[in-house]
Amino acid sequence: MNLETIKSYILVVLVGVSLLLTFALWSSQPEYPMVKTDEFVDSVNLGGKKETKKTIIEPKSVIFQNNDNYYSFTDQVDRKSFYEDMQSWVLYEFQTKSTGERPSEENQLEIIFPEALPMELAGDLFTFNSDVYLPDWNFKRLFITFNRNSSSLNIMFKSSNGEKQATAVVNNPDKFERLWNYLTTYEGLTEYLRVELAGSPIYIPKHKVVEPRRSIAVREINSNLMIDALFNNTDIVRGTQVSENEVYYTDSARGIMRVYQNRRTMVFQNPIKSPYEQMNSNELIERSIANINENNGWTDEFNLMGINMTSNTISYQMYYEGLPVFSNTNSSIIQQQFRGSELNQYSRPLFTLNNLLGGDDSMELRSGSDVVIYLENSSRYKMENVNDIKVGYHLSYRGSDDAVTLEPAWFIHYNGNWQQLNFEVITQQKGGS
Repeated sequence: MNLETIKSYILVVLVGVSLLLTFALWSSQPEYPMVKTDEFVDSVNLGGKKETKKTIIEPKSVIFQNNDNYYSFTDQVDRKSFYEDMQSWVLYEFQTKSTGERPSEENQLEIIFPEALPMELAGDLFTFNSDVYLPDWNFKRLFITFNRNSSSLNIMFKSSNGEKQATAVVNNPDKFERLWNYLTTYEGLTEYLRVELAGSPIYIPKHKVVEPRRSIAVREINSNLMIDALFNNTDIVRGTQVSENEVYYTDSARGIMRVYQNRRTMVFQNPIKSPYEQMNSNELIERSIANINENNGWTDEFNLMGINMTSNTISYQMYYEGLPVFSNTNSSIIQQQFRGSELNQYSRPLFTLNNLLGGDDSMELRSGSDVVIYLENSSRYKMENVNDIKVGYHLSYRGSDDAVTLEPAWFIHYNGNWQQLNFEVITQQKGGS
């Protein structure tokens, strides 16, 4: 074998060894997730849906008044259906006035929203026959009265300060007849009680309330999805088990996210303090809905609950079959706070309601009359600190199971916070039916 042949063999061997080493290096290279530079990642999907101002803002009460008698829907799902139909009514002859007096008609409807809304939102919530100039004041209540001569309906938006109003007309005999039928037959309605609170009346069921207790399976929302949605670079996010039920995530730059495993919730906070500029309520609603829509974050039915303009904070409450859902751990609330264009705080549940598990039974709650008598005579509560009263569901977890129980109960908005009404025995008191 000559020298050239030996050199050729050596060269072949060296090339083969080089290829083997390269393959081995590629095979052992660790896999790193791609760095995500978008503020919110389009591919993150929490499994919910998108909403609009028209679908997320609903009235808390629809009240039919006949003289001094008050009624509302027996099934709160019917309230939702009625309002959705009302949004399709065509409003004509829109005009504003400098008086804000309530209608004096014996037969009328009063529709109450959970929060004062800017009149410019009326263009998103309702259907006008043409472009109209909407004033810059807020409304929380609107009224519907009847014009029996023309079978038309009069719509009146009342300003929150009671000084102004806007009116319109619905020329639809079918809608007129439907509402008039409610007020003459009371079919599908139940009697309500008017309660004066701090000058603004509310309405609650007058008699005993019967609602089912629900056992519902839940689907967990993986907290990694929220990490992908809220952090710019997930490669540098690190998690620390703070306690048995709390995990703390941070990228040491943009944000801090706490996941509470026992109550299936998360709280995100952006430590970067952007300049604070108070937003108007319409802008805040638009930005918040768009933000949650980016990740299909409406994982159950949620409705606008409250707006705090001082801190640019907005909250949405979970609903189930027309009733609000409350919990002791804020597990039924989505809340966001903005500073400038930045999402500063964000808290939400990390579960979604799934299938009914069965075995539910009905519960009978005290009458609204009894609730008022109790509050007026209670040593625990002061009536002047009560801002609202309603029937809803109390959400609790069934141990470590992927299931929750929704139990009907009375709730009050007391000193600025919602809480379940706990009854204590009051002697020598009797009322309601």
